[in-house]
Amino acid sequence: MSEFMNDDETIELTSSALELALRLQAHPNISARVLSLLDIVENPSEMDETASGTELLIISELQKLGNDTLQDWGNSQQKKKAKACGKLPSMRRHRKKRLHWHSLLGTIQVIEQTYYNTSDGKVVRPFSDSAQINCRGYSLPLQRAITDFGADVSFGRIPEKLQEHYGITVPISSAQVITQKHANVVKKSQELTEKIPDIDGVELLITEMDGTMIPIVKTTLETNEKLIIDRRKNRELSWKEARLSLVEIPGEKKSIIGGTVGNVNDAGNQLLHSAIRAGLGSNTRVHAIGDGASWIVNQVNRLFGERASYLIDFYHLCKYLAAAAPGNEQQQKNWLKQHNLDLKKNQVLKVLKNLSTSMEPEHLADKFAPVRVCTRYIKNRLEYLDYKSAIDADLPIGSGKIESAHRYVIQKRLKLTGSWWTVEKADDMLALRILRANNDWESYWFNYYQEKSSSAQAV
Repeated sequence: MSEFMNDDETIELTSSALELALRLQAHPNISARVLSLLDIVENPSEMDETASGTELLIISELQKLGNDTLQDWGNSQQKKKAKACGKLPSMRRHRKKRLHWHSLLGTIQVIEQTYYNTSDGKVVRPFSDSAQINCRGYSLPLQRAITDFGADVSFGRIPEKLQEHYGITVPISSAQVITQKHANVVKKSQELTEKIPDIDGVELLITEMDGTMIPIVKTTLETNEKLIIDRRKNRELSWKEARLSLVEIPGEKKSIIGGTVGNVNDAGNQLLHSAIRAGLGSNTRVHAIGDGASWIVNQVNRLFGERASYLIDFYHLCKYLAAAAPGNEQQQKNWLKQHNLDLKKNQVLKVLKNLSTSMEPEHLADKFAPVRVCTRYIKNRLEYLDYKSAIDADLPIGSGKIESAHRYVIQKRLKLTGSWWTVEKADDMLALRILRANNDWESYWFNYYQEKSSSAQAV
């Protein structure tokens, strides 16, 4: 037991309480923040008496406490690393430099002692090297928060999101660079498995594929370097297909998504990798669904061969039938309903026969001949219309899940109003969005932290 004096009385303290009091005395800023928190608890009449108002006060004080704690940690670590570095025979004290970095707790500033290494002539910064911090840099937790927002909203909205949730802000340009940096790391870290494992695998997988157009911008540089060119005046705007694939095991809610802005083989390789992650083996059957695009059928055949059966999306086909329906509105509904039932019973020839009775003349263009277009569409895909077998096996006949994935994976971010991407940046951002959709977000940051931590320990 010991005694601790304040202005009014002598208080008997336990050894642990005394130790805490002495340690807080060594950190006056932290001590002041702790007292501020105690004031909120002990003097509620002087504060906001509502729970929400008090919560905001506590959050504000905790933010300041965190900033002061990180600041004191930086000063302490700087002295510790400088002392250890100064004991090395090859090190000579060099100049001091002002080091500051941005964190989720605000900006931190440390005066760092640098050293000159006489053995190799290089300047050594012991604190910033061990702490893995660069001057004007951003901490990993802050980079994660920025990337988290940047994966969902436009780069211009990231600062306001940070201000709302963390009470800090960063320049839009920095937010964009950090988000795109991690998106690129995600893309480059993808190691696609392209060989089907020599195992039995799961019994059945359901796969879907589809594409959607995204806005692409390309800027051309002026060959005359003496001219100062506004690259916005030399840009070319276009659209490019982003391809998405989805794999699921029947009866399970989890889906594995793959995607690329690359070519059709790249999209196929993404599909195969997702299928292998889902449990594809040498004895796995594949139930594939998609629209009538030939590249999807070709990729399914290339990847899975005879183990796969391909089915044209039923609701995609129904759009062609709806356009060909004759009569008034009610007659069209009845006609479409009957033909949908016929297709589900695999009575395709019956449907084609009924269509032939109202076939348009050959001289009419396709846009004026919906019956002819529908007939041609069906005849070109007869081998992919086995809806009865899918229904009997309780398998899906529509690709609604991949179309939904296009909305929440691609369109929600890459097709924001005013957004235009280079092909490379679009591919990176798509990889980042897929990382989130596949619940690999935590794994990515854990591995990234581990890598940086290993580097710091090596230093």
